[in-house]
Amino acid sequence: MSTLIVPGVRVEARFDVLPPLPAQSGILGAVGIVDRQPADGGLVGVTSIPELRESFGPGTEASMPEVVHALANGASEVLIAPVPGGQAASLALLNANSQPAVTLRARSNGAWANNLRAEVRGVANAEGTIVRVSIRLLEDGTVREQFDDLQVLPGAPDDLFDTINQRSRLVVAVQPGFTANRPEPGTYAFNDDGDPVAVPEVDSDDNLFEMLVAEGAGPDGLSVEIAAMAGNANQFSLRVLQGGLQEQFQNLEMNPDSERYLPYVLLTQSRLIRVRPLSALPEDRRLPQATAGLQPFTGGASPTVDAYRDAIDRLADDTRIDLVLASIDLDPAGEDDAVNARVRQIHQALVAHAVTMTDRGAPRIAFGSITANEADELGRIRDHAATVRNRRFVLVAPPGAEGAVAGMIGRMNPQDSPTFKPVPLFDLTPSRYRESDLNRLLGPTTNLLVVQDRAGRGVVVLKGIDTTGDQISVTRVADRAIRETKAISENFIGRLNNDDARIALRQQIFATFTRMEREGSLVPSTDGSDPAFHVNVYSTQLDFAQGIVRIDIAIRPVRAIDYIYATIRVKN
Repeated sequence: MSTLIVPGVRVEARFDVLPPLPAQSGILGAVGIVDRQPADGGLVGVTSIPELRESFGPGTEASMPEVVHALANGASEVLIAPVPGGQAASLALLNANSQPAVTLRARSNGAWANNLRAEVRGVANAEGTIVRVSIRLLEDGTVREQFDDLQVLPGAPDDLFDTINQRSRLVVAVQPGFTANRPEPGTYAFNDDGDPVAVPEVDSDDNLFEMLVAEGAGPDGLSVEIAAMAGNANQFSLRVLQGGLQEQFQNLEMNPDSERYLPYVLLTQSRLIRVRPLSALPEDRRLPQATAGLQPFTGGASPTVDAYRDAIDRLADDTRIDLVLASIDLDPAGEDDAVNARVRQIHQALVAHAVTMTDRGAPRIAFGSITANEADELGRIRDHAATVRNRRFVLVAPPGAEGAVAGMIGRMNPQDSPTFKPVPLFDLTPSRYRESDLNRLLGPTTNLLVVQDRAGRGVVVLKGIDTTGDQISVTRVADRAIRETKAISENFIGRLNNDDARIALRQQIFATFTRMEREGSLVPSTDGSDPAFHVNVYSTQLDFAQGIVRIDIAIRPVRAIDYIYATIRVKN
């Protein structure tokens, strides 16, 4: 404060440290393969399934089903770190000349799509020529999608390519005749009659698409400039001119799975022109022939374990996350031992991440599930649990149910136990273990969280425990105490180390824990002799010289009732 020279009064206002808002809970961090990679490769948050489709593409529902389950079961927000790499599976459908007429390609990379099968049924005219087809997509023998009475007629509502590319969440339909799949750069002008203008594929004599004047627009002086984009061979820019520049579009692609797919961008954003993709095949050879049976997709490949590890590390960028999982892509034809080893390595990476973030004051609990080949082998389940045994990891059965369980737990208050709570599993089958099996799986050698149909209760979590056997709710309450203490303490960094500051720090922590006690998160001892928490804030003379304030805290999280023993005396 400056010193007054002229007599007068100077008043200084000193504000108390403002308490932080209560710590959030139920924020899920997930890693997995997405349909469309974000431009910066960082974390992207979604709060609903439609937002998931919008941010990452419709194919993400198939490649990350655990996130869909978590959102459907009540997770307030999911922060996704995409896993790059891998390769998309595909299937070429042949025409009557045994030439590829349509290539169906999985929207998302990964070996998951090797499990897809396609079936084509044709409708022929009097001459025996196929004039319409119906396409069914199956997974594990179940029909996932079906498209009926299709033809190849660009611009028609039942055009095969437009129908599949707009409606399918599993695949896109691609013209097989084009290799570069990029337009030839140049200027294309419309004539006075507004006739369609054909645009060839780069370095080819085949026309890739034709441009049309949009309804309500005029062709006078209308032209289009197409130019390649520097730094990305698959993208191009488009400028629409009519008496000067009218519209401009960047980063366009001819990939039907891209959010920058040229026909869709112009349909939704341009007032002047439209685009109609063309086929490189003769008109009578554009439809695929009926298949003799189910045709498998091939060529799908999974990202490496290191790619998953890198994505898990990116979850550290948001300290709000308190639950984490990995949607692991597995090859359906892979060897059991190789599949199990891959899953366990990624689960161990989740454990390491959760422990590391807890040391940084942003604690989190990781979720994973057993594999399909482990489900009936109790010894394999025990070995899996042993490799990830930690308070920070929850191993779930049945396979693939970690998203549903994490979403349900994220919806609950931290002090509430998931034991005997219902869990919607959607398309998953609940576990079917016998009582003797459950004695081993829920016991101290395995500590598996089992979701199973229980008579009179429905599909429920039999026992909400982590792989050490402790209740998940206890860890969540402790995690909340860590987050609250860290948030309060950070506001005092830079304050003077005196009694006033230390008392204020203790008062804020004490008030926070009192609130937690009143809401039932913390409880005194059963005999009432020991309070729900203790807080001591102090600084020794050495600490004072080093700028250190120490906080000693003891809390008693509430525990759920897991067992009840009743004794009945039968009186005479």
